Amino acid sequence: MTIAMNEIATPSLKTPLFDEHVKLNARIVEFAGWQMPIQYTSLKEEHNATRNHVGLFDVSHMGEIRVKGAKAVESLQWLTTNDVSKLENGQAQYGLLPNDKGGLVDDLFIYCLEKNADYLVCVNASNKDKDFTWMTKHNRGSDMTDESSQWGQIAIQGPKAIELCDRIFSDVKISKMNRNETQVGTFQGHTIMVATTGYTGEAGCEVFIEAAGTAKLWQALLADPIKAVPVGLGARDTLRTEMKYSLYGHEIDDTTNPYEAVLGWAIKPQAKDFMSKAAIVKVKEDGL
Repeated sequence: MTIAMNEIATPSLKTPLFDEHVKLNARIVEFAGWQMPIQYTSLKEEHNATRNHVGLFDVSHMGEIRVKGAKAVESLQWLTTNDVSKLENGQAQYGLLPNDKGGLVDDLFIYCLEKNADYLVCVNASNKDKDFTWMTKHNRGSDMTDESSQWGQIAIQGPKAIELCDRIFSDVKISKMNRNETQVGTFQGHTIMVATTGYTGEAGCEVFIEAAGTAKLWQALLADPIKAVPVGLGARDTLRTEMKYSLYGHEIDDTTNPYEAVLGWAIKPQAKDFMSKAAIVKVKEDGL
């Protein structure tokens, strides 16, 4: 049988935790070009485990874009809708990446590692390359680097998440952190950035860790007597839907006006100028 070149499938990417998912007999599917676990047991069990106990999520497929230098804030202020200038060291914010027509390239989280100088931007896996291309095209002089391959990421979410994290991490105390904060530390010799963010509505954090240490952290979290439950993409989707958190490609896309998506709280037109500001605000003024 002859196969045309355009019919040859592109090899799927694997996160640093792929072998761990196989060991746990996870059902693996392709998502945004990655081989990811959609569930381990059942959606209901994993959903309820996160709501009532603690769930672990492999989110290493997410993209990480580093924005540094004297023009970092100026660039992020223009590129995103929220007010990045308000972020102090160790703070994070949700924001939107508008296109030039008043729709959305993506939604994202921005982490301030050093005010006015060093920021980590976490973007959706399906949009990482598109986002980086867009951001570099409209960059206003910052040093912008795609660091996605350097990081693994695990989300730890649920009522027992903070207790679990305090037991696992020796130099970062999650219980001392407020929502949307971040601290840099280490885990078994690997640099980590712990952020009290997440997309389930539960307490907990997301841990960025050097890719080589991701499996060690996953294993340590599962081995703890608190008995965290691994959660796949399926329950991750039901959890964020229950909390009314938008996902690019579902509730928002490149044609969505963010005010119509009830995301006006992440838009600060009074504080600054940004890409497509006039077009975005006009829709609100004309009546949603």
